[in-house]
Amino acid sequence: MNHPWGDEKCKRVMRSLKMLEQCTKAMLGALDEDGLLRSVCAILVDTAGYSLAWVGYAQDDPEKTVNPAAIYGSGEEYVLAAKITWGDTPRGHGPTGTAIRTKQTSVIRDMLSDSTFAPWLSFAKKQGFCSSIALPLSLNGGPGGALNVYSREPDAFDAEEINLLEGLADNLAYGVTAIRARRERIRAERALRESCAKLHSTLDGVVKAMAAVTELRDRYTAGHQQRVGKLAEAIAKKTRMSHDEVEGVTIAAGVHDLGKVYVPSEILSKPGNLSTVEFDLVKVHAQAGYDILKTIEFPWPIAETILQHHERMDGSGYPQGLVGEEILISARIVAVADVVEAMSCFRPYRPARGIEEALKEITKNRGILYDPDVADACNEVFAEDLYRFPQTFSGGQ
Repeated sequence: MNHPWGDEKCKRVMRSLKMLEQCTKAMLGALDEDGLLRSVCAILVDTAGYSLAWVGYAQDDPEKTVNPAAIYGSGEEYVLAAKITWGDTPRGHGPTGTAIRTKQTSVIRDMLSDSTFAPWLSFAKKQGFCSSIALPLSLNGGPGGALNVYSREPDAFDAEEINLLEGLADNLAYGVTAIRARRERIRAERALRESCAKLHSTLDGVVKAMAAVTELRDRYTAGHQQRVGKLAEAIAKKTRMSHDEVEGVTIAAGVHDLGKVYVPSEILSKPGNLSTVEFDLVKVHAQAGYDILKTIEFPWPIAETILQHHERMDGSGYPQGLVGEEILISARIVAVADVVEAMSCFRPYRPARGIEEALKEITKNRGILYDPDVADACNEVFAEDLYRFPQTFSGGQ
């Protein structure tokens, strides 16, 4: 039994449906613009049965040229030699230029009799082309382009075919726009990562410079801040802080004694016990370090951590006498790292006591002076991870 539409009509509809299905898959799976354009052109020829398909992009230049971006089918040399424009000239009044300029579909039903196709008629005859359609591609930023389809049959594009191809062109334009947006987003993200890396490098350099200035005034504690920073980093990781939080703790620990630039060097290097007045001068360094950095907008509470790194859980610390959770976790970590490093190393007023004695101190006073979780994490760093201080200093362990 014959289909009521007729065999040819039925075959044509089936080809169209298959073409749409394949084009949709191509657009969904497209990774780059050139690949998408070529895939769609190939489907129009291999599946839909047209003779030639190509995409041209309008250039915003004085000649208003149209550059082929993808070509598939017989007649590639015709497209490359056509010298099509979208300006108001004879070579801009063909189907491609008209579609781009007017943003409307342009159909040539019979190339032999259509005067607007005269500039390319000899090329078309050689290829056996009889009719064509140009469908505008509306793209963000610029004059856009056109999807061009050629047939060796006269009047090959009826109303249904035109409607179907217009939908395809709209989807293609959307696909190209999406790919370009994704490409631009990737470019912007890469630029942002590079910018952040440069900023991070600069920040790291500034922090090291600040630490160096502090330690130049006290040769006995050279490398102290760097080593406290390394230990604080290891403790923070053990407490399962995020990468960003660990970075903030490490930076704060690396400059925690910045305020000592305000303490006389003869007090810092005094080979004996400090008097009450001298010790009070030393204690000023926490507030001084905070005052130096408080106006700098770090993404972490660096200044506050420096201010609180001598606070203790029972309120016996300085300068504010904070208790328990009132103390920032970053400051609690720096406090433990600072005590362990200081006790382990030589000071002008006492010999080095070693790691074992330092760990005994924080274990004995966990929950009293030091955060218990931080104290436990510090013990684990040395017991389980076999942590050792880097040898980057003079006069230490």
